[in-house]
Amino acid sequence: MSTMFNEAQCLAEPGRAHYGGGRIVNPEFNRGVEGWTVFGQGAIKQGTSKESGNRFIVAHSRRKPLDSFSQKILLENGKFYSFSAWVQISEGSETVAAIFKTSDGKLLYGGKVLAKHGCWSLLKGGLVANFTSSAHIIFKSNNTGVEIWADNVSLQSFTKEQWRSHQDKSIDKVRKQRVRFHITYANKTAMEGGVISIKQIKSGFPFGCGMNHYILTNTDYQDWFASRFKFTTFTNEMKWYSTEKIEGVENYTIPDAMVKFCEKNGISIRGHNIFWDNPKHQPEWVKTLSPEDLKEAAARRINSVTTRYAGKLIHWDVMNENLHFRFYEDNLGNNASAEYYRTAHLLDPQAIMFLNEYNTIEFNNDETVNAHNYSIKLEEIISYPGNGNMCVGIGLQGHFNSGKPNLPYMRSALDLLGSFGFPIWLTEVDVDKGSPSQAEYFEEILREAYSHPAVKGIISFAGPEAAGFKVMPLTDKDFKNTAAGDVVDKLLGEWKSGDDLVVETSAAGNNGFSEISLFHGDYNLTIKHPVTNSSTSISFKVTKDLPRGTVYVQIDA
Repeated sequence: MSTMFNEAQCLAEPGRAHYGGGRIVNPEFNRGVEGWTVFGQGAIKQGTSKESGNRFIVAHSRRKPLDSFSQKILLENGKFYSFSAWVQISEGSETVAAIFKTSDGKLLYGGKVLAKHGCWSLLKGGLVANFTSSAHIIFKSNNTGVEIWADNVSLQSFTKEQWRSHQDKSIDKVRKQRVRFHITYANKTAMEGGVISIKQIKSGFPFGCGMNHYILTNTDYQDWFASRFKFTTFTNEMKWYSTEKIEGVENYTIPDAMVKFCEKNGISIRGHNIFWDNPKHQPEWVKTLSPEDLKEAAARRINSVTTRYAGKLIHWDVMNENLHFRFYEDNLGNNASAEYYRTAHLLDPQAIMFLNEYNTIEFNNDETVNAHNYSIKLEEIISYPGNGNMCVGIGLQGHFNSGKPNLPYMRSALDLLGSFGFPIWLTEVDVDKGSPSQAEYFEEILREAYSHPAVKGIISFAGPEAAGFKVMPLTDKDFKNTAAGDVVDKLLGEWKSGDDLVVETSAAGNNGFSEISLFHGDYNLTIKHPVTNSSTSISFKVTKDLPRGTVYVQIDA
């Protein structure tokens, strides 16, 4: 594993306890094991690092996976709990999980990490309590032959209002910028009394929506989509089973037409997908091919679709759901996926190549695709010969069930994956039907994603009911908003600078400078002369790369 991934996941010394430990008693074990008890069988003791003298807790002589150390806490209904701990094991490498055992015996997973001997890994996660109960925080490792070590444990609770406040502050920090305007006459003297009108014409944050073939024949769908979104992913139309239903007979008529519609309306497209690793979702004729014939067919497929749309797409989901499934690896060898990433990059070098998976942020009990396992797979792809200079992206689908989303766990996964520096996109966001709170939960998920600095774009896999979107339609059959559609329109409006922004210039005391906070994006500015009423207009862009940028405007006297 590369140095970058190693440093992010395993440190010689543990980091500090988040929030000073929060509600945890003796989080740094400076007072021995005070506040901690044995859970199950086995024993606990204080350990000390020979190199630094750092003190930590040790669970040893374990007989069952849950035998460890424990601390009793109170979980309160409606509160968000952010959990973290630095963990290590006595030998080898094993998955260590944090678990909250409630008073009625329920085991709630709070996060997992692949812990190793010789360095400290950050186990980070959390939960949202929909009940009030005492609970024991415990640690689990299925290998009872290893000791579990922990240090700098933290549990911090937040009300819903506090959590939202943090999101809003983060949005102000990562999605907006203070911009100064300097308005002068041709002789460089500052204008006094001029009025600046500012209008945002394009958002700097990609917030898009899935699209399907119904858009080609439904003008209401076309108008609805084009008036809101500048980014999309075709739900099925580019997939192999859609473009080559019969072996050797390719038909790109529908995706070609959809690409033309997007180009006409200035809509950027994510390519979804070149391959899908799930055996069930291969073209029917592919499922019976021998490995030799599969290799030949797959080579034709990747060259066909990638070459056809090279330069027209911003991303490729090269191998969809590459952690959950192994169809190509099982048939063509363990390096099959990495080789296809290399091929796709060579055929379309401008597009970002994405690893696209589900349950990494949605569900904390799917160990296959937790953030650490995701990073391991990503590293396998990047480290394959020829892939070192490839632009890669982290695709997190975001198919949430109908229960309340676990935002602390979602944030912890985004934190870890964001530490690697690759762009993160939520690629297929929706909330399962069946909950009266579907729209509320949808908004919570979108706000959490938008407020996270590592997230560079969001695509919702939803749309009009008239176009067949059944899980979470955004409009009904008459293109009237559903509750989820109202959420989208509200956030599209909230996450842009208002259309009627007016700033008055003044030469007194500030040399003609005026300042305002604006969302990232493209803008038009008009300055009206205070005497002649003549006006001057310019365009400018606000980005995170221009901190406290200054826009200079010179007008004729």
